[in-house]
Amino acid sequence: MNLAKSNVVLLVAAVVLAVPTWLQLRSEAEVFTDISRIPLLFDGFTPDNVGQVLLGKPKAEQPPPDPQNPDQKRPVAYDQLLLVKSDKGFQLGATAGDRAGAPVLKDRVERDVFAHLQAIRADRETLVQPNAAPDQLANYGLDEEHAFLIKVVDTTGKHVTAELLVGRDAGAGQTGTEAVRGVFVRKSDSTDVILYEPQPAGWRRDVDETLWLDKVLAKLEPDKVRRLSIRNTASGEVPLVFAREEGKSAWQAVDAPQGVGAVRQTEVETLLQRLRYLAVQDFRLPLARAGNLQQLGLLPPAIELELTLHEEAGDRVLRLAVGNKVDGKNEYYLTSSEVPFLMTWPAGTVTPFELDARAQLFDPPAPPADDGSPPADGNK
Repeated sequence: MNLAKSNVVLLVAAVVLAVPTWLQLRSEAEVFTDISRIPLLFDGFTPDNVGQVLLGKPKAEQPPPDPQNPDQKRPVAYDQLLLVKSDKGFQLGATAGDRAGAPVLKDRVERDVFAHLQAIRADRETLVQPNAAPDQLANYGLDEEHAFLIKVVDTTGKHVTAELLVGRDAGAGQTGTEAVRGVFVRKSDSTDVILYEPQPAGWRRDVDETLWLDKVLAKLEPDKVRRLSIRNTASGEVPLVFAREEGKSAWQAVDAPQGVGAVRQTEVETLLQRLRYLAVQDFRLPLARAGNLQQLGLLPPAIELELTLHEEAGDRVLRLAVGNKVDGKNEYYLTSSEVPFLMTWPAGTVTPFELDARAQLFDPPAPPADDGSPPADGNK
């Protein structure tokens, strides 16, 4: 067999082998679902246009029917949490009372609200009960008296961009590999029940404001701190200031007090490390409603810290003021230049800054040099 005939035979063989492969791929394509083509439940939803998020958990005890209008539908009573967008991110809304205005965890809003509203899809594969009757909705935990409510309003405050009711977990009470995974959901204006499987697994849904608070004031990079000032009662109420030049690690005292030696580099660095992760214990109320700051030990503060950080956008100055101990708690009143709130700091965090900075951050003064002169009384 010459070379030309061999090539023809190989070509025919390749075509014959390719036919079943093509048929198999076509068969699989018919059953394969392109998830990107499944319509979204809230098509067009984007976090960029969100102004408020209302979370509602129906109260265990609902108001009784109106005896004058027993057939009238009762409004559902909720435990609510309102999140409001500001120029610095989300913060607690009016439902939080004294904590209204306190910062909210950005990652949690994105993870437990926006990510799901953008991911829930609606098609015949996820639809478990179209046009469900009231008793069927109750079985899925999707009746209004039991479903968790997520309502999103745009930045104008006039238009609802998404309203979702979340029912019971599909796998509740089931075990093993055959257990159904996901949670039942529906749009507020629809009775179609959808099975949604959160990815990654787990979806925290609550209205406990303390679990939404962002208690981290700052995460500092010590090498970006260019200036550190500390003033407290133990140091004689005189601010002690330390600075270092960019690219250098050694600290220098600015206008060092009389009677001290060299700066103790390790002690200053240790103090700075304690400020690396600034987290508060609690948010009490907005500073504008805090009342007499002098009674709280904040005017003037018992401890005052100031840090200058060199960042790409320019120097950033962070000021912290610590006041009196909170009655009945192992906490101290705290204010920050970056959050207009009266807060508290744990006692364990405050203690290191009550130090006698003059004694601990400087070496003792060097003894006077011996110039060979006789003592004042003439004795040698």
